[in-house]
Amino acid sequence: MKKPRISYYAHHMGTGHLRHARRIIDTGAFEVQVASTGEKHRDLLPRGADYISLPPDTDEQRSERPVLGEFLHYAPRGKHIVDRFSVLNRAWEQFAPDVVMVDVSIEVALFARLSGYRVALRRMPGKRTDKAHKMGYAIADALFAYFPEALEEAKHLAEYGPKSYYFKTPQPVATSAVDLNESIPKRHSSSDRRRVVVQTSLGALVGLSNIAHAARSSPLWSWDVLGVIREDTEFMPENLTLHGIVQDPSQIMAKADVVLTSTGHNAVAAAAACGKPVLLIPEERPFGEQRSYAQMLQQSAGCMMLDSWLTPLDWNAALDQAAAGDPRALPQLLFTDADEFSRNIEAMIRELMSK
Repeated sequence: MKKPRISYYAHHMGTGHLRHARRIIDTGAFEVQVASTGEKHRDLLPRGADYISLPPDTDEQRSERPVLGEFLHYAPRGKHIVDRFSVLNRAWEQFAPDVVMVDVSIEVALFARLSGYRVALRRMPGKRTDKAHKMGYAIADALFAYFPEALEEAKHLAEYGPKSYYFKTPQPVATSAVDLNESIPKRHSSSDRRRVVVQTSLGALVGLSNIAHAARSSPLWSWDVLGVIREDTEFMPENLTLHGIVQDPSQIMAKADVVLTSTGHNAVAAAAACGKPVLLIPEERPFGEQRSYAQMLQQSAGCMMLDSWLTPLDWNAALDQAAAGDPRALPQLLFTDADEFSRNIEAMIRELMSK
């Protein structure tokens, strides 16, 4: 039987969107074309993947922000935009996808729909009731999410339930043991303390001053920080270690008593996969995306959540409370096996192709 053909548009901010594309490629059930900005993202996909490198949607010669319309989020004018959409349209024409999956862009979803393709647009947490999102949800043939339907808002299901599909996420697998010598810790913490591992996102706005305050306020715990932070202070408590970005953080996280994580989709999945209790601190994102997702997880999986790093609290007591949480609740809610993940996507594609 001929494999369905998916053209996957992956937004270029961060790497999470490309990781979703790779998971679909890894199923082996589809012919997949991936489009994103620039050559660097090719390295996140399997060798030989059909990757379309799009010109950037920003113009280095122009510093002004684009004028946005009520029904669009990002709509600059200029030759760089003409070139970008020309490349994308030619790629679709040559590949002839059965469905264009858009992760994420209202503008690309609209462009694909006007170009005559079936469109599946990613559904993400947050307040998506602005005119642009409403238009995108209306023109899309399907909406897909990488979280379970159990987390979905009742209002969304009432309005868009018949066209919404929920894939969950395949259980993550650690790629290799981490060589801790590859990281450059700024301090080493004492080994006799309980351990909290902090995971931030690539676009993190978390300040070192906030983490340093929390570490100083919890002398019974050692703190290991993985990922990007704003180094807005030189003060480093002796129980705080900064590892920066490591190739495979799962081995460090597996040694934690608590994993404290931002609440982007892939960050939460990585935290859930390590099999440890999780404490959620959402970062500020457009449409309240991370805050909304954290609240969904708190309600459905009982995860402990703080509003922000500035929430006044007894950090020793808060970490003790988080460590007492059920480490099984979050992975049971979020994950599925690879075969079921593939079947869920194929069901959506086949249903759209039958229309």
